Amino acid sequence: MHPRLDIRRFPERTLPRLMAASARNHPDRPFLRFLDPARPDAPLRVLDFAAFARGAGRAAAFLRTVGVGPGDRVLLLAENAPEWQLLAFGAQLLRAEPAALFASLGADQVQAIARRVKPRVAVVSGPAQWAKLAPVAPALAAQGLAAVISGDPLDGVSLPAGLWSATYGEATGEGAPALEPAEVEALARAGTEDDPFLLLFTSGTTGRPKGVRIAQRAIVHAIDGGNSSVGTTAQDTGLHFLPFAHVAGHDHFALALAQGHELLMVARREDIERGLALGPTYLFSVPLVYDRIRSAVEEKLAHLPGPLSALARGALGAAARVRVDGSRRLRDRALTRVADRLVGKAVRAKLGGRVRGLFSGGAPASAALFRFFESLGIPFVELYGMSETAGLISSNLFAGVRRATSAGVLTPDHEVRFAPDGELELRGPLVFRGYLEPEDDEGAFTADGFFRTGDLARLDDEGFLRVEGRKKHLLVLSTGKKLSPEPIEQAIAAAAPFQGAVLLGEGRPFVSAAVFVAKEELSRLAAAGKDAAAELLPRVQAALAAFSDFEKPKRLLVIPGAPADHPGLMTPTLKVKRDALLALLGGSVAEIYGAA
Repeated sequence: MHPRLDIRRFPERTLPRLMAASARNHPDRPFLRFLDPARPDAPLRVLDFAAFARGAGRAAAFLRTVGVGPGDRVLLLAENAPEWQLLAFGAQLLRAEPAALFASLGADQVQAIARRVKPRVAVVSGPAQWAKLAPVAPALAAQGLAAVISGDPLDGVSLPAGLWSATYGEATGEGAPALEPAEVEALARAGTEDDPFLLLFTSGTTGRPKGVRIAQRAIVHAIDGGNSSVGTTAQDTGLHFLPFAHVAGHDHFALALAQGHELLMVARREDIERGLALGPTYLFSVPLVYDRIRSAVEEKLAHLPGPLSALARGALGAAARVRVDGSRRLRDRALTRVADRLVGKAVRAKLGGRVRGLFSGGAPASAALFRFFESLGIPFVELYGMSETAGLISSNLFAGVRRATSAGVLTPDHEVRFAPDGELELRGPLVFRGYLEPEDDEGAFTADGFFRTGDLARLDDEGFLRVEGRKKHLLVLSTGKKLSPEPIEQAIAAAAPFQGAVLLGEGRPFVSAAVFVAKEELSRLAAAGKDAAAELLPRVQAALAAFSDFEKPKRLLVIPGAPADHPGLMTPTLKVKRDALLALLGGSVAEIYGAA
């Protein structure tokens, strides 16, 4: 029998009920401390649990005034802020459906999705976000849009006739119409597990973003799993910066709400350091943020005097052997103490001085990243899920066994099986209610109701889930060989000086790769008169020693910098758009195969 997560369930089974319970049980306990990007020098805004529930009640009162009721939708196109969640919870109290869009989306995508959502109310952070919606505002009004709520006033902005405009303060602030606490409790009690929680949209790496409809049942089952796997308690303080258009951002928020612990909320990635300075006890992030911390450390080590740099690197390797591999050699244990002094102390200070665990999701983390933080005695806990499963399928354990490149152990709330081709299939209460458009449901489920995840996966001998790539990304070479690119791309990206990789080769006789390389390294190679692709190919192949020969790239295309330096290539969830990458590379792909 394979292990499963040991679930500790919350007594209330919807988020509005959990909100009401937290407000009732610890009303004065701080819940949110918000670093407002518009006022970087102002004191932090602090909302306790009772204040949050009152604000959600005011949001519900306002939304009800403009006609929002069960089944209606509230579109949210705004950066993270307490008001984002107050309005979302206000909608949930009314059994309406919040619909979340990434604030970074372009106008064309925003307009296309908004037409599909048909919102009753649109929430924007200010005129810049409203400008994306304005061209389709008359069409949205004809579909039923009644009001726009904005963080910054829309003074002087043209609105369609009859459209109500209000600010965050007018909808959720102290002077806004309010519901009595008893009415908030009554609305929360009237809700059911089948009510809407959220409408999210997939990243659209291969086509039109799909609308994912998640029920209250699913999000509560997701945080049930987190309640045991991540080891946080009411005494913790989390740093929250994942956007609310990402399901992981909601998992983090909802778990803190249910457990009754504090969140430091930042709206911009640029403010993460400000948040860290306030001393969180844990972080929840995509691997990219942790990779940047590791890269900064490695860059500093590279600039140390030769003997000291070699000592630090050797000490980190020894610490990984002790803390990850279980080495008991005296030399390794001695060097582990050196690693803690030379590197660990500085890294812990960089993280605010109080961090006791790092949680990672949204994309796979490399073995090198896992070993780096674990070598310093900082637990690195990787979780796995997707929007369609409310963010949870499996998790490693904060207080338990963790394995590099493993997705951890499965939650018992999923029935799990593997199709003949290795695709992971799931059925159970975490699975979403279906896509926004019925045509997107076609082929998403098996005849007996299992959701086809699209991920190729397996259980290893210990019962840990190993995700080996996306079924739709499977490369089939002209030789008939098949390979999953993701593990190979991760291995390349984990080796210096590479900052990312995308495998190429569909229908070709061999694999090639587009590699993102640190600009400093490219400058050094250019100054030495060396061809970057030729010089870097042996390093790529060395990083892939564990892979078969046909899986190793025979040619490279070199792109300066990190993937994030090329915004046109990235989805809002920081994944590379393969079609956009191929367009950027142009005829270079044909050239490297023509030269074979």
